[in-house]
Amino acid sequence: MKKQDQVQMRRQNKYIVLDAIRQMAPISRIQLSKYTKMSPTTITRIVQELEAEGFILEGVSEETAIGRRPTLIHMRGDALYTIGIEIDCFTIRIGILDFLGKLIAFQEIKCSIKHQYEEAVHLLKRSIVNIMTEYQIAQEKLLGIGIGIPGVINNEEGIIVSSEQLKWENCHIREDLNGIFGCEVIVDNELKMQIIAEIGDIYTPLYSNCILVGIGTGIGAAILLNGEVYRGIQNKAGEISHITINPFGEMCHCGKRGCLSMYISEVILLKRTPQNLNIQSIEEILQCVDQGEQWAVDIQQDVATFLAIAINNLVCLYEPEAVIVSGEIIEHNVTFQKLLSEKCKQYIWKELQPYFDLQFSNQLKEGVVKGAALQAQKQLLSV
Repeated sequence: MKKQDQVQMRRQNKYIVLDAIRQMAPISRIQLSKYTKMSPTTITRIVQELEAEGFILEGVSEETAIGRRPTLIHMRGDALYTIGIEIDCFTIRIGILDFLGKLIAFQEIKCSIKHQYEEAVHLLKRSIVNIMTEYQIAQEKLLGIGIGIPGVINNEEGIIVSSEQLKWENCHIREDLNGIFGCEVIVDNELKMQIIAEIGDIYTPLYSNCILVGIGTGIGAAILLNGEVYRGIQNKAGEISHITINPFGEMCHCGKRGCLSMYISEVILLKRTPQNLNIQSIEEILQCVDQGEQWAVDIQQDVATFLAIAINNLVCLYEPEAVIVSGEIIEHNVTFQKLLSEKCKQYIWKELQPYFDLQFSNQLKEGVVKGAALQAQKQLLSV
């Protein structure tokens, strides 16, 4: 075997062991050897290397009924950190994830960055420096940065191909940030990042086949098939905003009539509010729903109807275990959740209704940030 191949194999074995510890810690060396099918000698060498590098610690377990107490291996939360970022039209959200997958910091920065790509990059740099300084994260412990952005993203090259919401095109964001903080930057569509947080632990996920539908400044979906994010040939899979709901409906900026985004996106919903009320947010619409304002109740009914139709299309195409719905108009809005559940019973093909769960996100504002940081951790450790 060539020396280069041996080095690669040793590195791969090291990652396999680290991955196994992450999934099953606390765990003994004997258990690791059985699980990974590596020799006890190899396991001992790798464990010693990982402990010397600060990834793990070994400690004696509690008393067992008989025999010597085994030494168990634990992960260290402070071994490495990743930063997750969500960029939206009027907000940048940023957080720090420790090595155990816990979000230890979260911040929200209000801004207006439509058409303002260069300004956004400068703001990102300052925000990363500020949060690392505040939480005393040394640069050498920063494994990587994950960024979730609405729109069509070339995730392999880290390029924002186009973002309808941000009005950005052909922006090389990874190139503009890579290396500044001594780590790699990964970039993807924000829902493809968020779905990683929604399924729970990335190493022991709740679902292998599920769909996340997100309503925000736009509407989109992320699709998980056999444990992997489905991307299509250009990473455009899930762009359901241009599914035709009504061929005789409103004209969309894409040139077609009746696109889903013309009936569900937050921008469109705000346009439907009475002008004399000067409604500025989804939260205000929901308050009017609670007060029984008929125009607001009608908006909520329409959103539930069109969303249920879109979910039916997705369920018929992919037959997932679950559809998870997220967005300000949905999360913690029990009235809307009940309404959508009823609409789904009405519109989803009866053959498929018993076999999937309709779930509602509980990630709130942290979903994209946590998912981006988790994806950075998983992707960069497996390199």
